Amino acid sequence: MTDLDDLEFDDMGPKPGYKQPSRDGQKAVAFWLDEDVRTAFKIAAAENGTTMQQAFEAWVQEYAAAPLKRMKRKASSD
Repeated sequence: MTDLDDLEFDDMGPKPGYKQPSRDGQKAVAFWLDEDVRTAFKIAAAENGTTMQQAFEAWVQEYAAAPLKRMKRKASSD
């Protein structure tokens, strides 16, 4: 077994303030679900050939369609 006491971890992992390029312009959203709801969501996403993130984002796009439309209209008029 390796003795981890002699290893230095100072240079491992991302530097403070680093943001993964694929996350540029995105914000994290966290929420809690009942375990059975989460499991069903995960199964449904797999059965539909999508990820949970893609499914959730599609739902948010539909649910928030009116505000998104107003935001886009306002941004294009500026």
